[in-house]
Amino acid sequence: MMLLCTFAASAGMDPQLLKQRIEQRLGVQVYLVDATPMPGLFMLGTSQGPLYADAKGDYVLQGIMLDLGHDMKNLTMLGQRQQRQRALAQIGERRMQLKAEPERHSVTLFTDLTCRNCRTALDELPILQAQGVSVQLLPALGTFADVAEAQALWCDPGLFSELELSDRLPATGCNEILAHHIGLSQWLGIKALPSWVLPNGDLVRGYQSPEQLLKILDHINAPANPSSSAS
Repeated sequence: MMLLCTFAASAGMDPQLLKQRIEQRLGVQVYLVDATPMPGLFMLGTSQGPLYADAKGDYVLQGIMLDLGHDMKNLTMLGQRQQRQRALAQIGERRMQLKAEPERHSVTLFTDLTCRNCRTALDELPILQAQGVSVQLLPALGTFADVAEAQALWCDPGLFSELELSDRLPATGCNEILAHHIGLSQWLGIKALPSWVLPNGDLVRGYQSPEQLLKILDHINAPANPSSSAS
């Protein structure tokens, strides 16, 4: 997956070199390098969550960055939201999407095909569709899942035959597409399955009933309590 850089690199700052140094020194995959309001400090989107580093990768921080000048705004949380939105935007052609007409909301569901809660969530997708929620399905692997076994399941032409998906994984190139999507789930730190990515980039972990998810989506634009912005 390509390295995403969302800023114009300043003189002497090489995002690709920073990526390579962090990967070599820490052994984690780096998918994104982004500027922060603090000069000389950069946010890294990695397979182990967000990290902060100087331009040369000599110093690394892990934690939450707060903007004390703006009601303790949680910049780390906002950065993660933006990362999820950018990551999903680079998918391009949308496959395995259950389209709602008319559409009130659109979400992405990262799921496995073997866990019990994942199957329950998949079985309930037509309920969400009937309520105006379009759902894009993307694969994620459980902790002890086997890649070859996952490929055999996800690349089965008969998969999701009971769902009216706009498209399915193609017979040719299915393994490559699957590997890309699994890499995407690792970048976004999808660990609890199933997990939902909302339109604003929020991540909702674990099983949600259609009623619970609709309530979250209907209130997604509600003003937040300023006192909770640092939580």
